[in-house]
Amino acid sequence: MPPQLRTLPPSWAPGTATTAQGPSPSSPTAPGSPVPAPRPPTAPDARHFLIPALETLCGRRPASQLAKTFAPPAVTALSQAVTRNRTRLGRYRLCQVSSDAAELAGTLHMPTRTRAFAARVERHGDRWQCTEFHLLP
Repeated sequence: MPPQLRTLPPSWAPGTATTAQGPSPSSPTAPGSPVPAPRPPTAPDARHFLIPALETLCGRRPASQLAKTFAPPAVTALSQAVTRNRTRLGRYRLCQVSSDAAELAGTLHMPTRTRAFAARVERHGDRWQCTEFHLLP
């Protein structure tokens, strides 16, 4: 015997809880229910900025591709520091200064030496952008 399918009431929608009387009072679509609170802002992912920056420093990615996630001063700083050597990312830390700003610091391991970097990341609307990038000597 084939399985029996049951029909759902017409008030059913994905994500709504239903009872025999219709949508439950705790359902987000029930009339008079409170509007859900906005989600707290998320912290930026440091790798979203560090991987493209590292690829630019190694010469594998043109600096012009960084225009969406890096501000012009940061792009200029990265394009002036291109080494074309094998560079690897060392340890790094992300410190969220406020809900709209974070700072990155870490090390880059190059064939002949290790260099430190510092960067600032700021929220612009719903996107994060690296506004400053400094490669220390």
